[in-house]
This record gives sequence, structure tokens and C-alpha cells, in this order.
Amino acid sequence: MASTVIVTYMSNHDGSIRFYKIPNHYQDPRYETDPDWVNTETGNLLNSIQTLSISTAYDQQAAGIIGLISVN
Repeated sequence: MASTVIVTYMSNHDGSIRFYKIPNHYQDPRYETDPDWVNTETGNLLNSIQTLSISTAYDQQAAGIIGLISVN
């Protein structure tokens, strides 16, 4: 994998998100030649998922700021 990654996240719908790193391109030739290695790397990515709690203390302030944003 290259050192550049994309951080992906999803809501758990309980005030927390799960996030994990996904490579934006695959340079290692083993991705095409070694299915066992690919399975191991895929497992490593899945095992790297982290959960982060998101504070809701400033929801009203955030809603006020979002309300000021104009998209043309």
C-alpha cells in the first residue's frame, strides 16, 4: 500500500462513528499474485477500525453555523 490513505467513516447512529483507513491505490504486486496475503491485508484493514464518540454538546451552535452556509 502507498502511504497516502483515504479515511472512511460511518455513523453508528448512537453518537459515535467508526473510521478506518483505505489505501487510495495498491502498488504491491502481491495484490495480484498472492490471495493469502491479500486476505491477511484485508483482515488487517478490518481490524484497524476504531470507534470515536462524537460530542453532541455543540449541536445547536453547529446547526446555526450550517444554517449560514450558502451553496450556489
